[in-house]
Amino acid sequence: MTASPRGTVLMDLDGTISDPAGGVYASFRHALAQVGRPWPDDQPLAWIIGPPLRESFMLLLDDPEKTAQALQHYRTHYAAGALYDNRLYPGMAETIAALADDGFRLFVATSKLVSFAEKIVARFGLAPRFERVYGSSLDGRIDQKGDIIAMCLGTEDIDPETCIMVGDREHDVNGARVNGLDCIGVTWGFGGTEELRAARALTLCERPTDLPALIRAVVDARTPAVSSEA
Repeated sequence: MTASPRGTVLMDLDGTISDPAGGVYASFRHALAQVGRPWPDDQPLAWIIGPPLRESFMLLLDDPEKTAQALQHYRTHYAAGALYDNRLYPGMAETIAALADDGFRLFVATSKLVSFAEKIVARFGLAPRFERVYGSSLDGRIDQKGDIIAMCLGTEDIDPETCIMVGDREHDVNGARVNGLDCIGVTWGFGGTEELRAARALTLCERPTDLPALIRAVVDARTPAVSSEA
């Protein structure tokens, strides 16, 4: 008889599991240059990691046609190799292994294009630990974090009472909330403490290696104790 899962963890990818800045920034700059709107080298780009890329391009270009062109240029450049300019956060592989070994079901829930996300997860050797990777669709119909989480919850047999989201941006917190979930905010990514507190993350985590104990405490507190009486 298969044991029941201890709970379910939905994990964001960019800024939570890994740091994709090198490849994302290079592809974003390339795309803007291709549509005649080069981004100054001295201007920060951390704000683009988290929300759907379509929104970031639209914010800068204010033109649906140019936004579509920029998105295509980005994807072409990213797929050509920039997606692998990415590093796993120290301790994250061990953290994911600890959660899986502890009986948690694990899923990735990211606004990144699902095909890119799957390749990155596989590149880091993490694919066997995750049941499935959920991400945005190529046609853009699904790219909001709330919709991606909803797709996961609607597809998988997940008990929302023992399910928690983990992410680094307000989009993760808000996306979890609209689906009736809490979110643990991680401070090593691109949102930071102030943003996560303002979004009302359930609690904050400062180091990947602290995540397993924090998740256990949150989920176990919601799990009814099993009586030892016959």
